[in-house]
Parts: sequence; C-alpha cells; structure tokens
Amino acid sequence: MRPIKLFQSSGFRIAFTFTLVFLLAASIAGATAFSIIGEELVKRHERVLASDYETLRSTFLAGGLTDLSEAVAAHAAASRNHESVYLLLDPGSAKIAGNIDAAPSVSTPQMVPAKELGLNADFGYFIQRGVVGGNALVVGSSAEDISELQEIFVEGSLWAFVVLIAISLSGAVFLSHRMNRRIEVIQNTLESVADGKFDAQIPATGGGDDIDRLSEIINSTVSRLGTSVESVRQISNDISHDLKTPLNRLRIIMEEAFEKQAAGEPVAGEIEEAIGEISRIIGTFDALLRIAQIESGARKARFADVDLATILENIAEFYSTLVEDEGMKLEVQIERPLIVHGDRELLSQLFANLIENALRHCPGGSVITCSLASKDSLAVASVCDNGPGIPENERDNVLRRLYRLETSRTTPGSGLGLSMVNAIADLHHATLSLEDNKPGLCVTSRFPLVGLKDL
Repeated sequence: MRPIKLFQSSGFRIAFTFTLVFLLAASIAGATAFSIIGEELVKRHERVLASDYETLRSTFLAGGLTDLSEAVAAHAAASRNHESVYLLLDPGSAKIAGNIDAAPSVSTPQMVPAKELGLNADFGYFIQRGVVGGNALVVGSSAEDISELQEIFVEGSLWAFVVLIAISLSGAVFLSHRMNRRIEVIQNTLESVADGKFDAQIPATGGGDDIDRLSEIINSTVSRLGTSVESVRQISNDISHDLKTPLNRLRIIMEEAFEKQAAGEPVAGEIEEAIGEISRIIGTFDALLRIAQIESGARKARFADVDLATILENIAEFYSTLVEDEGMKLEVQIERPLIVHGDRELLSQLFANLIENALRHCPGGSVITCSLASKDSLAVASVCDNGPGIPENERDNVLRRLYRLETSRTTPGSGLGLSMVNAIADLHHATLSLEDNKPGLCVTSRFPLVGLKDL
C-alpha cells in the first residue's frame, strides 16, 4: 500500500485551508472593528477640541484678551505631560500664553506630528486653530490613545496569528493522521477486494460521519459485487450442467436421424424432437439474457405508476382456466387498488412465474392463493400454495440462476423462474421472501407504495 504523505492528505489541506479562511475573516473583522473604534476616538477628540475652543472663545468675549490669556495659561498649567496643548499668539505671532511654542496653520481640526508643535513624542496631536480678536488661538489634544490602540491591535494580531497558526497546524496534523488511518483501512480493504476477498468489510467507527456512510456504501457495493462474482461462477457451472444434457440428447437424436436416413427410413420424428431440444436451449439463453437485462436496470426507462391490483387480477384471471384444467383451485384476495412505480410487463412476468412455479410443483387438488394488501406504506403481494413447499435450507438457493432442487434435471424446467422473480423484485426495490405456508410455499414481495388510489 502506498503511504499517504502528510502534506498531500486531504485532511491536512482541508484543516489548513479552513485556518487560512478563518484568519482572513478574523483579519477583516479585526480591521473593521479597529476602523470603527478609531473613527469614534477621532470624533471624541474633535468634540473635546471644539468644546475647549468654544470655552476659551467665550472667555475672550466675556473678559477680553487678559481673561483669555489667563485662561489659556491656566489650562496649559493643568495639562500633564502635554495631554492637551494650548497656545495664544498676538497678531505678530508672538507667544502670549500656552505650553507649546509653535503650531502649524490648519484651517480645520486635524492631526499633526508632535515635532511640528516642538514636542518630542512618537504620536500626533489633534489641532484646532482659529482667530479670536485678531489673536491666534490654538487648542490641541494628544492622540496617544489612538497610537497605543494601534500598537495593541498590531501586537495582539501578531500574537493571535502565531497562536492560531500553531493550533491550526497541530489540529491539521491530528486530523490528517486520524483521517489517513481511516483512509488506509479503506485502502487495505479495497486491495483485499482486488485480490478476490469479497468478504472484506470496512469497520465503522460508530460516529455516523460521512466516512462511515461512505464505508457502508462501499461495504454494500463489495458485498453485491461478491454476490455477483459468485453468481457468475455458479452460473458457469450450472450452464455447463444444464446445457450438457440437452446437447448430448440433441447429438444422440441427430446421430439416430443420420442412421435412419442412411437406412432409408423417415427422420421427421427425430427432426421434430431435435427442434424441441433446440427450442429449450434457446429458451434458457433467452431467460438468462432477460434476467441480465433486468439486473442492468435498462428497463427502468419504462417505469410508470401502475396499479398492482389490476396486474395481479389480470394474471390470475389468465391462469384461472389452466389451474382448473390441472385439477387445482385459484383464490384471489385483493383489498384495494395499490399504486407502485414500475414496469407493467415485468410485474406481470413476476406474478406469472410464481403461479407457473406453483402449477409445476403442486399436485392435483392443491389451492393457489394470490393476495394483495397494504401494510406500513408497502404493497404486500403473495402467491401461496399448499403443495410440497421448499426446504428452509434451500430457499436462498432456488433464487439463483439455473438452480433446481431436482438435481437429476429430468423434469421440465430451467431453474430460472424464481431467479427472474428475484431480479424483477430487486429492480423495483422490493423485498422478496420465501416462507413456509404449513404446508406449501408462500412467496411474498413487498413493494414501496407511490400512493393509495380508490378506483
């Protein structure tokens, strides 16, 4: 078995791809949150600046330049570590009061580097500048909180990225090893199947996940494949037995015909007997081909909603005279019309084969009962008799092609009747069961109902 490489495993790739998608989504979400918080902080700074500026301007309007300069000086003295900056310049740009010596000319509130204010800091300031009585009034607020927020966001993002990558890689490796072990089990099982071991099964973990469901499908497929292979083997053996006898008879008949012809005797009887043998051989092959066609599903194209009750009634009516001629009795018990999805011709063939099978094996005076009823959303159809029945250990065998209880094969029949019934039932997703009728045999088929219909 070829080992599965870690980085080539689907489990690792899926987990790692999911991590990348998650990181991308987290980055977008984080950047969006940071942008919203940043905008709110900027608006708060702008509101504080506008309030401070308006307070100082009101002081000037109320008390003149002296009160304004004192207010600016008081605000500047109260500011710690230049959290807020103030500057009052006369019309000649000379400093009157404040805790900074210079300020840029800005027309609207905006952030400027600390160096432009003569301060040694790695963050900026929000500045608002205006003219009050011919004097320049500058009010500013430190943007250190925004700078710290940026640093925290970047540092936190980097650490989160590292942690997520570490966790995701560990998880990817774990998931990959776990999935690879399960895939290796599937590979080993399929390789065993390839070697002809059709009894190999993939064990289920019991988790009910998609791999367990896939394993169930594979197990079912392998089981059906094994059954098909065994069936082919059995068919080959049965064909060799079933055709050997009629071909030998045909050869003997033809040899007798040649001898009679050489002696000048009529050979019409031998030719007629030979034609009969050939017809039986052709009939066997036709039945085998028909079963193969049914099992291939080719007839599903002809499926339609049909009334199973009408089909069974028609078949029972067709065979009623023949049953009476054989000294038997045919009883029909149908509750109501039942609609199934299927092929009318094949369903008719199913019931016909069951009735013919009962006719062939039951003695005179037997009773054949055809019944149809609905139970648990199923149409339950049965053909029962009170004849000799089939031993319990042979009921599965008689569903095989060309299998016959009478191993000497001297009685009429090809051993394909019940095989065709089984193939038709399987094509219609119906279950077929052979049960003891005490005495006799009861063959029951259960079809999925399309619906109930009162006709």
